[in-house]
Formats: sequence, C-alpha cells, structure tokens
Amino acid sequence: MDPLSVAGGVVGIISLSIQVTQGLVDFYSAHKGRQSDLAHTAKKLEHLLRTLEILHDKLAQRRFSAEEKPLLKNVEGSIQDCEECIHELQNEANKFKDNPTNGIRATARTAARKVAYPFRQSTLQALDEDVDEIVSHLSLALQVLQHTNTDQVLNDIEDTKALLSLVRAGQISSATRDWLKAPDATINYNDACKKRHPSTGLWLVKDSSFSAWLTNPNSFLWLYGFAGCGKSVLCSTAVQSVFRHRRSDPRTGLAFFFFTFNDDAKQDTSAMLRALVLQLSGQADDNHELLSRLRKSYRDAMPPDQALMGCLRQLVRTFDNTYIILDALDESPRDTYRGEMLQALSEIRAWSEPGLHLLVTSREEVDIRDELCPAGNESISMKNDSVDRDIAAFISSHLTNNRRLRKWQEQRAHIEAALTTRAKGV
Repeated sequence: MDPLSVAGGVVGIISLSIQVTQGLVDFYSAHKGRQSDLAHTAKKLEHLLRTLEILHDKLAQRRFSAEEKPLLKNVEGSIQDCEECIHELQNEANKFKDNPTNGIRATARTAARKVAYPFRQSTLQALDEDVDEIVSHLSLALQVLQHTNTDQVLNDIEDTKALLSLVRAGQISSATRDWLKAPDATINYNDACKKRHPSTGLWLVKDSSFSAWLTNPNSFLWLYGFAGCGKSVLCSTAVQSVFRHRRSDPRTGLAFFFFTFNDDAKQDTSAMLRALVLQLSGQADDNHELLSRLRKSYRDAMPPDQALMGCLRQLVRTFDNTYIILDALDESPRDTYRGEMLQALSEIRAWSEPGLHLLVTSREEVDIRDELCPAGNESISMKNDSVDRDIAAFISSHLTNNRRLRKWQEQRAHIEAALTTRAKGV
C-alpha cells in the first residue's frame, strides 16, 4: 500500500474529528457559565481540538517514504482506535441540531429538551470519557511521528538545553526571583543526567503504568526502591520523557523538584512549592500575573505554604495538562519537615484537578506509603528485571571501554555475571 494513501485516509478521519469537535467546543463554550462541569468539559474539548489540529498539520505537511510504512501503520492504528469514539461525539453533536417539528407546543418541547439534555451529568461524563480516550490515542500517534528513535531523543543535548531553558523561567524579573528565593532544581537534574548511562531507564517510559500516568486525567505514580538503586537518575528520564510528550501540546506545564539530604534549602514544603511555582509561572500565558499578585500580597515576607499552594493550584489550572515530578521524598527529614510535606502532597492530590499529573520517587518507607496509599497500578517497584538489565548494560560498557579493565577480557563474562548478580539492584 502506498504510504501517501494511508496518510490521506487518516487525514480524512482527523478532518472529520476537527469538524465535530469544533461544533461541540462552540456549543459548550457558549454555555459553560451555567454550571462548573460545563467549563471542565469545554476545556477538555478545546484541548482535543488543538491536538487534532496539530496532528492534522503534521500529517498533511509531511511526505512519507516507502521505508516509513511501519511508522505510518502505527500512526494509522492509533487514529483508527479512536474512530468509534469520534462517531459517538458526532452523534452527540447531531442531537443539538434543529429537527423539524409541528406546532408551537412541539417546538417548545423540543427546544426545552435540547437545552436540558446536553447538560445532564451522565451526558457530560460520557462525553469526557470519549474525549479522554481519543486524546490518549492521538497522543500516541503524535509520539510515533515525532520520536522514532527514543534513545537518540533521550540523549539529545539540544533537548536538554531546551528543557532547562523552559523551567529556569529566565524571563521573570530578577527582583521577583530574588524575593521568591526558589531553589534551583536544574542543578540536581543535571547531576542525575550525568550519571545516566546511555539507553538505560527506557523501560520506565515504555511501561504501561507510566503511559497511563502521562495520559489519564488526575493521575498519580509512585516510583520506589532502596537507596542507591538509581531513582534520581530514572527521575531525570521521566522529566525528559514528559518534555518530549509536551511537544504535542504547548499548553502543557512541566515542573520538578529534587529533595536533597545534603542541602538544607531543598528539604521542606516551602522549598518545593516555591520551585514549582517559579517554574510554572515562567511557562504560563498570563505574563506572570499570578506570581506578581502573590508578590504584592507578601512583598516584604516569604509567602506562607498555603498561599503558595493556592498559587500553585491556579497555575495548574492555566494549563491543559500539568506534570509535576518530585524526587526523593525520603530525603525530606522525617523528624522535621517530612510530615508537613506529605500532608501538602495529599492536599494537592485531593484537588482532583483533571489536568494534574503527579509523579514521586522515594524509598519504600512506612510513613510515605501510608500517606500516599497508592493502588497497585499507581506504583512501580525498582526491584525488577529491567533495572537488572540496566545494571548489566552499565557494567558491560565499562568492561569494554575502560582501558584499565581491558586486560581482563578473557574473564569478562564471569566478571559481568558476578557483578550484575551481586549488585542486587544497586
């Protein structure tokens, strides 16, 4: 099959989806002041519309070669997977159209039914579920189009530069930055990246739980393991993966923070919140209005945690999706700061913001597990075969490339097996 004909077919599906979604966006946006749920549904539809338009442009502008047939088939499959939901959206849109009626009373009854029906809770819930499923499939299609070589992207220096430029919020005035005194999380991020061996950690971004965390509304994921198993390094992989995922929708916020035993400025709730607020403020479209208002309220003092929490929640709502990644919760000292920090995380999760996606890493400690209480599909243990394979790859590389170890080539297989086994996940 000619790749261009496949592309033309999926472009047709996308074009229909844009037409249907635009109609729903116009309808619900016009009435979103009637009840709070309508604003939520309208926002979901607007996000879907932007995703469809981005995907349409990429498919329409790109010329596919014969060698790209497998890639295009993956894209086609993802789009066809959401075709049924698209037709369901079309059916909903058709119900809002005028139907011929006889007589004044019949017309009045039809009009009243049309006004009431679209706002039923069950209708909105079904609509939201369809939109979530479509966005999930379309996001996969965009990822396939944009990132055919995951290894290359994860180790792309230019990607890292762009990511750091995004979260450093350099466009915010130095006076505001000096007042907020937000810790610089990019230092820890860079340190973690330096420790990452090429091609390791990719198992996480391919894991079904991580994929669900990326796409499901109001998602949470806890990555846990013992000291030395590489949680911070894996955290940096998750940050890069989210940054790559963000390309499919610029109205996505990304913020991260690394708790640190050996840095008192990176251990408490306030430090975490100030870092997240600064990073997201630099990405928001409000010209830093929320952060400016916070500064006016606490011009001569550090804002209290609850004020920072309020600002963070408002910032989360300015994006279609906001990804927050927190590393090493256990490095917030248990006897001083950790209790308040865990309580703050519980409060953030209780917001139930559909666009918020929270990922945390830590040792498996009782107080953290009890406070977070993740379900089985909301946690990933780092004691697994994928971590062992990463360790084996790291050891193999050093045995091959370290000049001082080359004299042991005859014993290489034995050394590699012994070190991998005895590493026990470290």
